[in-house]
Amino acid sequence: MDGHSDAERIAHLEGRVAALEGALKERSRVLRLLQSQLCRRDLILFSRIEAGLPPLPFGDFEPAFWSETVALAPSDVEETLTDLWRSLKSVAAPPAGGGAGGR
Repeated sequence: MDGHSDAERIAHLEGRVAALEGALKERSRVLRLLQSQLCRRDLILFSRIEAGLPPLPFGDFEPAFWSETVALAPSDVEETLTDLWRSLKSVAAPPAGGGAGGR
């Protein structure tokens, strides 16, 4: 082996397991505290960020506020596209020429 006795390796591994159990216990405590204090949307945002996903969009385009319909009102298209561009943090304004076919 590499010069360590089995007893030393077991002691080392037991120490690592104890440290991991302590970290898990602390993380569980923090998550329970967050769950008791944050609203549902904030918990979802927190979970997405922790998983490496982008946060949900802000405003009217958040899925919780969607109402499904198959009807399209043409008068809503330009306003909706502008709002969609505005909802993206990294985009300050819609692309030149608006959003619907560059009109």
